[in-house]
Amino acid sequence: MTELSKLKVWTAQADVVIDTIEENGIYHVKRDFILKKYQQISKLFLEPYDWFIRRAASKIPPPPGAEYPIWVFCDPMMISNYATGDYIIEAEVPADKVILLDQAKWLKILNLSYIPADPADGERFKRTITNYGLQHESKALTTNFYPAFKREIIGSWDRLFDDSIKLSEDKTGALWEIRKEWITRITKA
Repeated sequence: MTELSKLKVWTAQADVVIDTIEENGIYHVKRDFILKKYQQISKLFLEPYDWFIRRAASKIPPPPGAEYPIWVFCDPMMISNYATGDYIIEAEVPADKVILLDQAKWLKILNLSYIPADPADGERFKRTITNYGLQHESKALTTNFYPAFKREIIGSWDRLFDDSIKLSEDKTGALWEIRKEWITRITKA
């Protein structure tokens, strides 16, 4: 894609985001927002989010003020995690500002799970953790008892950026910011 290429994306956002864009012409996600939004379970989100921002920053450096990504979808039918009263933002974003991802791989990371290199690798890992009595691999990350599994799981997350490994055809994306001039339409969810 050329630098002038645009990608149409959709995201669900709260009214505070719309107000911020109207007021400042731009919106960035702050760590405090994630802590406030997810409260007690924010620690579960912050581990994969913190991992992601370290890796994503090497792909597309964040602009000043951006702390966490804004999640977007390449298909408006994929937006399902919005709250009553949210807004759906449709935007045409410069393609070089979007980090595109296999949505199933990102969901593995959010679930603190292993991303297999291929089906055989997935079966191997599942057998291994089962042999250790783990019913779900996320236990390796939420306890201190399985440091080797934890390293292997987190190491597998680098496959998020390997386009030769596909778990689905569904694409999601991450932006460091939403600019007012990118927005083509805002509708109430």
